[in-house]
Amino acid sequence: MMTQLGNKKNVKIISLAVAGVFVVSIAGYALMSMGDVANAAPASNIGVVDQQQVVSSNTALSSQYQQKMMETADAMQKDFDEQSKNMSEADKEKLFSTMQEQFNQKRQAIEKDIQNKVDGAVKDVASKKGLSLVVDKNAVIYGGTDITKDVSTTLDKSVSAASGAASSAQK
Repeated sequence: MMTQLGNKKNVKIISLAVAGVFVVSIAGYALMSMGDVANAAPASNIGVVDQQQVVSSNTALSSQYQQKMMETADAMQKDFDEQSKNMSEADKEKLFSTMQEQFNQKRQAIEKDIQNKVDGAVKDVASKKGLSLVVDKNAVIYGGTDITKDVSTTLDKSVSAASGAASSAQK
């Protein structure tokens, strides 16, 4: 089982699985954070946003996520290989289990960071448009101002500015 960990194909499969979990977790988070649309005041300005579309359409954000996940997976694989050289199979399995938990915690932290960026873009657009409530588009059957494109644009600018600043700092 442990020899399979070193296989680059398995690392790619794990990365794809992690990316799938990311998309599902963002969608689940969006559904859980919607609020009660039925009790919204009829006179309020309500916006709707398709968070899943915002995340999937932002290639820079997706690239950052994939890069962070690959770096984390590679670092943890090297760490596992180093630590497990002289271990028994039982100890290797314990170490693997521990490292898998650590990986999941790091994945959740990365996903939370991305969700915070999306939330920030939603808040910026809602504030500029004078919206008092923004809900996920999947929870709305009818009505509301669709701000998905505006949120995507704001997020693109934010991510591009952050990427530019990071690459300038590295030079």
